[in-house]
Amino acid sequence: MSLKKLATATAVAVAVTACNAPSDGIAYTVPDNICQIPADKEILETLLDEGKRLKQDDGGDDITEGKFCHMYVDGNDSVVSDADWEKSGYTLRDYFEFYDVKGIRYFGDGKYASWSYGVVTVMPCPGVSDKGDVIAVDVKDIQWNDKSQPLLEKLGPPYFEAYKKRLGCPS
Repeated sequence: MSLKKLATATAVAVAVTACNAPSDGIAYTVPDNICQIPADKEILETLLDEGKRLKQDDGGDDITEGKFCHMYVDGNDSVVSDADWEKSGYTLRDYFEFYDVKGIRYFGDGKYASWSYGVVTVMPCPGVSDKGDVIAVDVKDIQWNDKSQPLLEKLGPPYFEAYKKRLGCPS
């Protein structure tokens, strides 16, 4: 075998090995919350990207103002939660009026909706914020895959209930 063919074969073998090498995985501590709102740690571990460093950023917003939370892994968005106050009468279907997503699935007797990379609910919460009487809260998996939607459907309902409790919404 010529030296050129040997070098080519070696380069191909190294490239194939690198592609099949195990990833570094998650080197950070996986939290049991999304910016201090309790969330299922095992599901978050599956949704969050592999990497060395996790940073949660809520922008310093007060929860009654409409809070967002970006969970960055090595500086890149991985999981994001967003909450926006709306006027009384706003519904889950209104959430999608200007939001072009496909494959919306309603579940939990219509209290929640999910799509390939997100889950959302709209909760009445009068008297908590002067920005509105209803809050829409969503969670999105930025680097989603075919497992994201069912995982988000499990994560969402208890996370949304914890969010509602944290806000002090009437039952």
